[in-house]
Amino acid sequence: MGTFVLNLNILFIIVGGLLIFIQGGRFKLINLDKLVLFFFLYILFTSAFNTIESYYFEKIEDYDFAIIIKSLFFLRYLLLYLVIRLLIEKNLINFKIIFYSFAAVSLFVSIDIIFQFYYGKDFFGFTSPYVHKITGPFHAEAVAGGFVQKFSFFLFFCYIIFGSKHNLKIKIVVLTLLFFISTTSIILSGNRMPLILFFFVIFLIFLDNKTLKKYLIHILVLVFFMSALTLNTNERLRNYYNSFYESSKKMVALYSYRLLDVGKDLNIKERPYHVHEFDAGFGTWKMNKYLGGGIKSFRYNCPKRRLKSSSERSTCNMHPHNYYLEILVDLGIIGILLFILMVILALKKSYKALDDKKYKYILSPFFYIFVMEIFPIKSSGSFFTTNNAVMIFLVLSVMVGLSSKFKKEYI
Repeated sequence: MGTFVLNLNILFIIVGGLLIFIQGGRFKLINLDKLVLFFFLYILFTSAFNTIESYYFEKIEDYDFAIIIKSLFFLRYLLLYLVIRLLIEKNLINFKIIFYSFAAVSLFVSIDIIFQFYYGKDFFGFTSPYVHKITGPFHAEAVAGGFVQKFSFFLFFCYIIFGSKHNLKIKIVVLTLLFFISTTSIILSGNRMPLILFFFVIFLIFLDNKTLKKYLIHILVLVFFMSALTLNTNERLRNYYNSFYESSKKMVALYSYRLLDVGKDLNIKERPYHVHEFDAGFGTWKMNKYLGGGIKSFRYNCPKRRLKSSSERSTCNMHPHNYYLEILVDLGIIGILLFILMVILALKKSYKALDDKKYKYILSPFFYIFVMEIFPIKSSGSFFTTNNAVMIFLVLSVMVGLSSKFKKEYI
């Protein structure tokens, strides 16, 4: 439906939270809440600083004030964060509905991807416009694998929390089946980084869960067999994943040379696509090292950067395709340090609550989705776009809200 509908939902949630606030709803700000608040105020400050510098000191006549306007609109995610915190504090969120809804949609998307892969069209009659990717119900957007990667965790934990009281062996069989469907759909979708992150987090869950740990080898064998079978039965898919493997090897070799002086440099034509994006990001960051250029400034400042040599690509994209690099470019060293501190404190606070039976399974999918979202070594969309910002700050607010209630109960 597009970002308009998503922003409309955000507006409804904020208005609802405002009504609750007017009626006397309150919650006490903790240090992490204050850090989130300061992070947003810093975004506003650095955008205002860059706007004043460009318009009044550099005398750019055609300056359109886009950076300061976008930073003001970005404050809606702060309001969303605060409202979700308030709703959790007042026990006004029905997590059962959330889990059932997300679980059902995730399972449907997974089956729809598999159906489209084998029959050419999905249940709605959509065909994928991409050669190597399956889009499922998302039609022209190649995000189906990323969607399953995130929301399938609600499917797993929904069965654990609200499923029938089967014995452990039956639960393991059902969970394995759900895991098989979700994993297969991500593989077939062609979204390669979501597949890696999905396996990474599944591995973390097994390591952290004493009951599931003894089944780890069985699941790993199943994953290996399933992946090998799927890839070997489809040459197009196998070649696509092989290209990802080759690109990854080149990136490791290149950065080993740059950081450790091991191996040799790659010429500009040999370098994978994302290397050019990262190089452009670092080059743009050097123009505003400490305060950054303001949110979504990469597209304006990147073409102005000085190229180190003829081996660096001169063209620029809309963003540098990595959350941390984009924050570094737009908010500078101060901004990235604030963000990293916010991430570390949120993970530390939430991880403690995972030890409690009351909060463990409700909090778990939000915790692991957050881990996948803020994983530093990955390519990504823009941190400041609607879809990504909603996911990050919505999940963050739930994590902080639930872990804060846990701390209150056990003081």
